[in-house]
Amino acid sequence: MTADTPTPGAAPILRLHELTKNFGRHVAVNELSFDVNEGDIFGFLGPNGAGKSTTMYMISGLVRPTSGSIELFGRPHTAGPEIRRHMGALIETPAFYEYMSGRKNLEVLAKTHGGVARGRIDYVLDKVGLLGRGGDKVGEYSHGMKQRLGIAQALLHEPKLLLLDEPTNGLDPEGSAQVWEILRSLVQEERMTVFISSHLLHEVEENCNRIAVINQGILVACDHVRSLLFFNKEDHLLVFDQAESQAKALAWLMSKTGVEVLEAELHAAAAAAEHDPSLAVRLRHGMAGEIVAGLAAAGCAPKAVIPQRKNLKQFFLELTRRQQGV
Repeated sequence: MTADTPTPGAAPILRLHELTKNFGRHVAVNELSFDVNEGDIFGFLGPNGAGKSTTMYMISGLVRPTSGSIELFGRPHTAGPEIRRHMGALIETPAFYEYMSGRKNLEVLAKTHGGVARGRIDYVLDKVGLLGRGGDKVGEYSHGMKQRLGIAQALLHEPKLLLLDEPTNGLDPEGSAQVWEILRSLVQEERMTVFISSHLLHEVEENCNRIAVINQGILVACDHVRSLLFFNKEDHLLVFDQAESQAKALAWLMSKTGVEVLEAELHAAAAAAEHDPSLAVRLRHGMAGEIVAGLAAAGCAPKAVIPQRKNLKQFFLELTRRQQGV
């Protein structure tokens, strides 16, 4: 499964319906509704203070909703602790006894919670790449190793749903890549579902197949990554044979309604076109054919029209600024 590929025949593992949380007069989460399907690597995005952590605390059972409902595996979240046993969570920085080994920490957690299968500790240590370092004291672990040990403890009870809050925060590129590799293998080999919040949008774009974006406690987008990145406006690179054609096209485009010439991106566009004269433009959805025909009639037809895929950072900033009226 690639990051943009829908999971065939997927069923909801997690369902939020009009989930709301008030702290006094402050509405932290406001009637939030979406589904997370079996086999998803589901990215949960939003600016600081958007309500992401509050939502994850409610899903994990640490905070009680003011109203609305949560379903896990087709059953109400309130059905009992046995429902939540099928969910593993790593929220905030994992806390371990640093004077004890990684293995001993997991043994203590396994005994405290009970029900951990024999051999599971070796399995999860191996899964996160720490089997050879399990006997070392946690105080000797790097930040990345502690994050991976945190994922290991979340896997102890063989969860079907893994809930992770900023698991690659503060990691170097190699450490981040290791965490994402672990998550992809869990989904592909064990049919686990991963629900992950992150500020690192390029990582989410590369690794998640579906995302939800919230802002000020409100859901502002939820779909497959590919669908969202081709939003209601389309960016194109128009490449010309001659600078004269480019100048003529620019004058014609500036007079058209629904066309935005992206002047700040002209230099990058020229570089992308290997120094051929070019223009970067933003058009209303479905308008490209009309624009190319108009340019041809005006005697300045481009020799190439290259659609430009929006990245997740661009989409996220446009969406949240639009909601705020910026």
